[in-house]
Amino acid sequence: MSNVIPLAPRLKQGRLPVVEAEERAALASDLIELIERVRELTEHVAGLPGPALQIQQTAQQLLDAGTALERAVDSLTEGGEWVPF
Repeated sequence: MSNVIPLAPRLKQGRLPVVEAEERAALASDLIELIERVRELTEHVAGLPGPALQIQQTAQQLLDAGTALERAVDSLTEGGEWVPF
């Protein structure tokens, strides 16, 4: 499985800055919801029975995913501060 997504330059055909800001806000909101869900899943995994190492690895992978999502929100919002684009 590849983690690389090829990005092609988008042609901006007269889109209003307000529309772009709304799209960024919606994306940031979706990412924040994902972060919350990943935290809930991490708590759920931590309570599962089974081999401790497997549980720890799964929880760590979820925490890493949450950290990556937080970085995405930081990038999108310029360090967590909402800046309209």
